[in-house]
Amino acid sequence: MFIGFYSLANSITLFGLALSLTSCFLAAGGNFKFAVYLMFLACICDMCDGTIARNSKERTKPESFYGIQLDSLCDIVSFGVTPCFVAYSFGFKGVLDVIIYLIFVICGVTRLAYFNTLANFKPQNGKKTFKGVPIPMSVFVVTFLFMLTTFIPASVCVWLFRLGYLAVAISFVLNVTVNKPDKKKALILIAIEIIMLLVLVIAPACKTPENAVVTDAETEVSETVSDGESE
Repeated sequence: MFIGFYSLANSITLFGLALSLTSCFLAAGGNFKFAVYLMFLACICDMCDGTIARNSKERTKPESFYGIQLDSLCDIVSFGVTPCFVAYSFGFKGVLDVIIYLIFVICGVTRLAYFNTLANFKPQNGKKTFKGVPIPMSVFVVTFLFMLTTFIPASVCVWLFRLGYLAVAISFVLNVTVNKPDKKKALILIAIEIIMLLVLVIAPACKTPENAVVTDAETEVSETVSDGESE
């Protein structure tokens, strides 16, 4: 009745996409912490769908190829567009910020297209390395940066975000060999991510650039009023 190949792995991939889109909606509404939480859940879905697909013995070659394409299309939304949208909604909207977001997404698309090309023409069955940093790793960097916004002034964080996003973007297309994390390393990464998310839960609200401006304005007004009263 419908086109496409339907399986548990592909359903998990699409669920991760739905989580990422919801993350964008939450960020647009100002719920930045929950937006970051959903990005992490989308990353978990990305970790699981590949394992489930590889363990499926009844997969045909068209189904396998379809799964690779579906995963990459979802990845560029979940780990390319979503991190940029969340940061933009957070308040980092300068011209330099937008340029870095463009570079971020373009490098992410380039990396995924290259990965799909290799998967099609040079199958890497059993190979335990990547060329360039996998795009889902952006979630760990973004979570760390948002955790910093609970402690560091927005005027400082804006440069940390710029440097962090630019460094991650370059890492996507850097011609370096990265080992695929085994189960132990994957669990360590997940544990670190959960710790950062817990810090976000108990930490004060994230300091957005807009809040910083409002706070400064309120301080100036209060100082003016105090000076007037003292006179």
